[in-house]
Amino acid sequence: VCCGLHLQAQGEAEQVGCLLCHGEPELWEGEDVRFFVPEKKLHADIHWEKGLRCHDCHGGDPKSDDYGEAHDTDKGFRKVEGPADEPAFCGSCHSDIAYMKRYTPSPRTDQVEEFWTSGHGRRLKETGDPNVATCSSCHGSHGIRGVKALDSPVYPTRVADTCATCHSDAERMAGYQYHGRPLGHGQRALWLGSVHGKAMMEKGDLSAPTCNDCHGNHGALPPEIGSIANTCGTCHGKIADLFRDTRMKHGFEKIGLPGCATCHGAHDVYHPDDSMLGMGDGSVCAECHKDGKHGASTVGAEYALHIQRGIETLKAGIAGAEATLKKAERLGMEVRPAWFELTKARNALTEARSQIHAFGGPAADEALAKGSVVVEIAEQAGEDALEEHGARRIWLVGSLVAILVMIGLLLVFIRNYPVPRANE
Repeated sequence: VCCGLHLQAQGEAEQVGCLLCHGEPELWEGEDVRFFVPEKKLHADIHWEKGLRCHDCHGGDPKSDDYGEAHDTDKGFRKVEGPADEPAFCGSCHSDIAYMKRYTPSPRTDQVEEFWTSGHGRRLKETGDPNVATCSSCHGSHGIRGVKALDSPVYPTRVADTCATCHSDAERMAGYQYHGRPLGHGQRALWLGSVHGKAMMEKGDLSAPTCNDCHGNHGALPPEIGSIANTCGTCHGKIADLFRDTRMKHGFEKIGLPGCATCHGAHDVYHPDDSMLGMGDGSVCAECHKDGKHGASTVGAEYALHIQRGIETLKAGIAGAEATLKKAERLGMEVRPAWFELTKARNALTEARSQIHAFGGPAADEALAKGSVVVEIAEQAGEDALEEHGARRIWLVGSLVAILVMIGLLLVFIRNYPVPRANE
């Protein structure tokens, strides 16, 4: 029971009256410890910062010193007895667009509706499983931080850790499946080693995708086979456009392979390189085309080898042209225009790598051919500069020889020139 004397002495009973009981740790033990709410924790809460207090969420009468009146349902008091109560509890405000507009001009008010479409929401509704994530699992309960706060559990660099609270717990994840496949518990470790994880955690690139970028926020679900290309295409738009209408995409879907993830992986997406091409060890093309898995054709193997040779040839050409230009540059020759032209060859190489995702067609070969032409021009410019440097050296040596000969003749002339005598 709240202490009325404390309430009177507080002077701001409506503001912090609930804390006179709920802020005292010695009043709560065992399972009831969840009702202990440190005032310091509340002061960091985004709701508290906006001017909201306990009764704005929980209702009841914070002014009363009587337990029954303070928790009277007739006065709007609402219990949160378990995870199943949280969506409606939080949604009473967060699904009310008129109310939310008091705090932001463009509020999202579909979070609860979206949650019930998620794997978490579906399982909660169908089975009442208390282990599934609800609002407080990701955002916390008291002391909720804004999504842009650096210490928020849903700040981009913290999302993977938040999801890993459950999804990296082998014991907790045991037995969970999605479409007959175990969910596993190593996703965070795989993501940290991926190109996406390294970009965010090592390079500080907050635009790099983390869990919610691919799986969704409140409606989190694994991307289906037919939507993985669309999911990846959110960032990799050009690649998605190239891949969308190819035979490979429809072939992947027909035999149940997960599109982009078939070659690049899902959580463990590593930085792509040219070793993925061709039919050698480590080639993703060889995984199907080498042994004809899934009915893969020999035509695909021939194309993989063809495009690999083209890319390696262009890379070697660019490297050779760079070496020639560097040599000319070290000798003091002006080759900046050639360096600028060579960037077009690098762009053509990048374009060819992108066009690989069209799995055939002339675009990749056209890009490689364009790059080869530029390489020839840059290489020739470097050779011309070296030739000009050689010609200048010959001219310089010839000039020096002529000058030395004239100096020698002048010295001979001076020595043999008759000196007039003093009495003459």
